[in-house]
Amino acid sequence: MNEQFLHYLWKHKLFNKSQIFTTDGLPVEIISVGEHNHNAGPDFFNGRIKIDGTEWAGSIEIHLKSTDWFKHGHDKDSAYNNVILHVVAHNDGPVITSNNISISTIELNLDSKLTSNYQTLINSKKWVPCEDYYAQIDPLLRNMWNETLLIQRLLRKSKIVQSLLAESNNDFDEVFFKLLCSNMGFKTNKQPFEQLARSINLRIIRSIGNNFKSLEALLFGIAGFLQSPADEYQKTLATEYLHLSNRFGLQTMDPVIWKFARMRPVNFPTIRLAHLAHILSRSTSFTDNLKKAIQIQDVRNLFDAHVSEYWQTHYTFGKPAKKSRKNFGTSSIDNIIINSIFPFLFEVAKYYDDNETEKKVFRWMEALPPEINHITKQWQLLGAENTSAYDSQALIELYNEYCIQQKCLNCRLGGYIIREK
Repeated sequence: MNEQFLHYLWKHKLFNKSQIFTTDGLPVEIISVGEHNHNAGPDFFNGRIKIDGTEWAGSIEIHLKSTDWFKHGHDKDSAYNNVILHVVAHNDGPVITSNNISISTIELNLDSKLTSNYQTLINSKKWVPCEDYYAQIDPLLRNMWNETLLIQRLLRKSKIVQSLLAESNNDFDEVFFKLLCSNMGFKTNKQPFEQLARSINLRIIRSIGNNFKSLEALLFGIAGFLQSPADEYQKTLATEYLHLSNRFGLQTMDPVIWKFARMRPVNFPTIRLAHLAHILSRSTSFTDNLKKAIQIQDVRNLFDAHVSEYWQTHYTFGKPAKKSRKNFGTSSIDNIIINSIFPFLFEVAKYYDDNETEKKVFRWMEALPPEINHITKQWQLLGAENTSAYDSQALIELYNEYCIQQKCLNCRLGGYIIREK
């Protein structure tokens, strides 16, 4: 038993509302339980009740034991002086406000079934608390919850876009460039790629235009890979970078921050930088291009990057390797679409009140294959549908933001199990 469970019962009116009395024996009628407050202050605002026929309006405070009122210092806090009702699971004494006014207390008569179902969930040692019951939940309810989870995930991830917009004077293309760089590094080189993006801006990139070799010189130079040339191509890029550095006042990164160990050569940061150069050489009008795209394949085509002739026979500078095209794979492009493009376009749609772009995000999510990882695989074993990115993103959000944090009371599925099991 915890206070959050009492909040849940009160908020959803899961108690006997017809037979309520104060600890002094006065009849209580609940007109409105109030609005749940998730910040400092009383637990519920704007409640309305009648005590012995007299109507009261104000805040409602909830505790496991009534003496928790004193333990939490509410008797010395004027923010609690407008509390009209103290709701507890166990009454062990009267309470007063800081101005010495007595507060009426009621002791909730807890439903044993609801309490037992909740205890089963929070005491579960399974992969997720609802593991034994997930398959029994109405698929319609699961689908409705998935839609909510997906929107929550997009809203949460779009906050990063909002933060970058504030730093970039609302330049959406500049923001997307930073998101793209962050995603190009995946988990291993995310931080170095983000530092790279902060060391440059689109104004410089656009001044270079579609000059592929100059773009490679710019990216590899800032990344710190041109300081000790090992072959002619690297020397050529180093010479070009020196010119660009003098022209734009560029700052070179320390190359030791880039990670190569324990990864496939095709994922080396040098190859990712070569891919990025190719993407930038084609266009930096990211926002317009994405808004003009109709089908998900149109988006994939925008980021279908190749490497220059040099990188077809190299993974790092100065070390020739067997020739291979090293195209940016579909799975890598889809990863960028899911983690960068969807949150970005969702924020674009909100910013410009563009319903068509918002609809397009959801349509593309349903058209994109699902992510297959340890989380989605486990959900599928429990009976979850995972046929598109729409499904997989919702399932990942459910696991990360609710299940492993044991937020069953905030989860629509958890609420269903508590009330219906």
